[in-house]
Order: sequence, then C-alpha cells, then structure tokens
Amino acid sequence: MNFQKKILVIEDDDRLGTTIQNILRVHKYDVCFTNNGASGIQKTFEYSPDLILCDINMETIDGYQVYKVLEESTILKKIPFIFLTGSSDIDDIRYGMSLGADDYIVKPFNNADLIRSIEKRLEKFETIREEANREFNQLFNLSPIGIFLFDGLKIYKANQAFAKIVHLNESSPIGVEVENFIDETSFQKIQTEIQKYHTESSEIFNDEVTLKTFRHEEVQINLVISEFEKFSNYRLYIGIISSVIKFNDESEGSEFADKVYNLLKRENIKISEGLEEKITEIFRQKSLNPKKQTNTFFTSRENEILCLSMEGLPIKIIAYKLGIADRTVEKHRAKLMEKAGANNMIEVIVFALKNSLIEI
Repeated sequence: MNFQKKILVIEDDDRLGTTIQNILRVHKYDVCFTNNGASGIQKTFEYSPDLILCDINMETIDGYQVYKVLEESTILKKIPFIFLTGSSDIDDIRYGMSLGADDYIVKPFNNADLIRSIEKRLEKFETIREEANREFNQLFNLSPIGIFLFDGLKIYKANQAFAKIVHLNESSPIGVEVENFIDETSFQKIQTEIQKYHTESSEIFNDEVTLKTFRHEEVQINLVISEFEKFSNYRLYIGIISSVIKFNDESEGSEFADKVYNLLKRENIKISEGLEEKITEIFRQKSLNPKKQTNTFFTSRENEILCLSMEGLPIKIIAYKLGIADRTVEKHRAKLMEKAGANNMIEVIVFALKNSLIEI
C-alpha cells in the first residue's frame, strides 16, 4: 500500500495558500492548509506531516516562533521545515537557517524550484525514517506478542506471532477483515472507540477480547489498539495482543540467566543475526522488574526502557506502558546505544549483561 506524502502549508495569504495547495496536489501530495501560526502548530500534531512549508511574516505567531515551538517536541523536530518569505535579505535568510530550518524559499518563487526543494528534503527525511523503520520491523517480526496494523476494518500487516496465535499456516491475514478474528461484541466496541478517538489520547482500546482462530477455537487475550499513522482522510492503527507468562519459582529465573550468560560466552559476545534471534527468544521468557535495577550507569527511565526492550516489546507498546511518546522512547534508546557504544538495542542488552548492569 503506497501512501501520499503529507505536506502542511502554513501561509497567511489565502490566495497564495490555495495556489500552493493546487501545485502540490498536481504533484500527488496530500496537503493540509492553515493560515496562521497557532493553528499551524496544532495541525502539526494532528496531521503528522512529512514536511512543513511555513510563511515567516504572520501576525501573532510568526514562522520563527512556529519553528521554535515544534523544535521543542521530540516527536516533531525531525520533520523537514521550509520557510517561505517575501524578504530576500541575507540576514533574514541566515537567521532562519541558523535555527535549523532545512531550506528558505523567497516569494515569488518558481513552481519547479518549490517542488525540487520539497523532493530533496523528503528524500533526506525518508532515509532517516527508513533507518527508524528498520529497527521497528526487526522488533515487529521478532516480537512474541501478536501485532497487526489495520485501517479500522482490514488488516494491512501482521507479524509471525499473530499468524501463529490465529493458527495461520501458509495463507496471509493481509486484506482480511478484523472482525473475522475478533468476537462481534468486542469488534463493535472497537469501532465505537475508533469513532470517539481524539489525538490527545495515548490509546484507543485496551480490554480483553475473544480471539477467533482459523481452527474455530476461541482464545481470551488482551488487545491494545493505538493510532499508528494518519493522513488527511485515512488512519492506520496498530493492534497488540498478548497474554501474561509467569514463572513458577525462582529456579526458573536462575536458569533463564544461565542461558543468557552461557550463550554470550559461547558466542564471544559477537552479535550475529542468529545470536540476535537467540537472545530475543530467551528474553521472551521473562518480564524484568525495572525497580530492581539499581545501576547508576543508566538513568531510571533508561533502565525501564531497557527492561521492556529485553521483553521484545516494540516502541509503541513501550511508550504506552510508560505513558510517554514514541519519540521519547526513541530518544532514550538512542541514549542507551550512545552510552553502550552500541549500534542497536541487542548490543545494548549484551553490554548491560556483560557489565552486570541488569539484575535478572
């Protein structure tokens, strides 16, 4: 499924704003328009654009102020930002670029130049997003928790754990109606909650439901649903199904730790693809208590995120469990990798175990 790139236009000249919208739509962009800075800030949170075009000289809240507000948000600061201005003064241009803007376009501008600048910034942004998506996809595919993406009705993507839970063998759940897997009462409740959903909420649905498998079995599971991605007229949601696995006694926890340390010893701490899968599989077996982690090398929040990552949880569910934004989780994970000198979270986990920073 291919989605249009989303561009937010913030321009107080309605005529120019309409012209820009028409230009962008001709080039197959999904466009959202607003004519003032305050609304522009709000629309950025609601619309989650791939790029922002923002006029500088607006009343009350100008373009510079819009940029500074968005720059404070870990969720929005990475979005490419292009200033639009009627001033060609070199000092104004230097100031705008010094703030960290990606480009500065002087009005009146050539349509081809505008599109060229947008394409160049989006290409760079796409590279950054692909790197972030690589880690998400790795956890998505390896997670023992069933995860699926859907548009409210039909499944767009599902991981192997989901397929295993519903007993799918060779066939794929992609394109299948969600109501085929969920009992009717729960499905209707989910639809009601989706219709009531507003962007300030961290989740849409969190309750026990009856999951229907392809073997005509019914299984009680917990289902959490939150927004995954949104467009002007389309939303994609993420559903996470799980059950709690408990250990019977402390000896199992000791056996769990021995497995990890012996595996690391045999592998000489080398992070091969096979080792990533083995470590992930081991960490699926037990939940770790962040409150038991007393090391001062990582902060308390970093310890929480590390422990949840060791359970194989994706960023979105970690964010939900801790009541924080996805980008905040990404920020802490980046800090963990920086402190550990690691390239990915598996290497962070190995570093923590090797240096006895995690109590199992």
